[in-house]
Amino acid sequence: MKLQQVFDFLAVTQHGSVHAAARATGQTQPAMTKSLRRLERTLGLPLFERHAKGMRPNDFGMRFLPHAQHLVHEAKRAREAMSQMRGERMGSVSYGISPAAAALLAPPALQRFRLMYPEVQLDTCSGGYATLAPQLRDGELDFAICPLPPGQTDPQLQMRELMNGPMVMLARQDHPLRKTQSLEDLRDVVFAVVGPPGQPGAAVYDVFEDAGLGTPRVDMQADSPSDAAALVAESDRMALLPAVVLATAAPHQRLAVVPITDPLPNFLIGLFHRASGALTPAAQALATQFEHEAAFLRCTPS
Repeated sequence: MKLQQVFDFLAVTQHGSVHAAARATGQTQPAMTKSLRRLERTLGLPLFERHAKGMRPNDFGMRFLPHAQHLVHEAKRAREAMSQMRGERMGSVSYGISPAAAALLAPPALQRFRLMYPEVQLDTCSGGYATLAPQLRDGELDFAICPLPPGQTDPQLQMRELMNGPMVMLARQDHPLRKTQSLEDLRDVVFAVVGPPGQPGAAVYDVFEDAGLGTPRVDMQADSPSDAAALVAESDRMALLPAVVLATAAPHQRLAVVPITDPLPNFLIGLFHRASGALTPAAQALATQFEHEAAFLRCTPS
């Protein structure tokens, strides 16, 4: 199997016909047809079915598709790794990051990275572990930074722990319940969360359930911990957020930690990458900057 044959397979899959794929890639139609036939002979299976408007992958082709995409991603990373090791500062890095991690870590990390690699293209997508882990396994991302949901393990991925600290209940400083110690007293409080139930930023759902208090009253879903903190500072809402937010959120002077004695969870953010592959120098440099920013926040008093 030759890499060009894999590229041609993906081109036909994307464009829907040999003619369109050949035109898009600057090849002749006979050359691309020959390439696909050789690939099918190598695999011992047909990969496409023909229809009135062109071609589409059959069941064998659909099963081969993720492998082909992975091969192309890895070939691209290999070329970029070698060029970067020669001292060239070109290429691209694709990473995923959750809203919470982006708000806490991204701005300073990206600023420092840009001083090192000003010409490298950065492609990012937002999401939680459930969204980013499949893209990471398939080779679409170099690494991902997000909270790790409880009980999640994946032998294909390795994790570097970036942050692991307590979550705290936050209220505005003059909130009438700012000194309460019991979750029971917060039954009627309205909460802001970060993300839907089941995500670390919405841990108040699990905390209430574990305490036998049913479902908390939630009326706002913020995009980041900082946004949730701002909602809390300007209203009677509360929010269960990472303690580090007190060191990073703009309205932290107007926030108070409610001294809840009931058990509250920790907030774990990890940097995930594939166990089977090495990061390119540029991707490693960006990952290192995220690690440095996490270390700085761990040392910042809240």
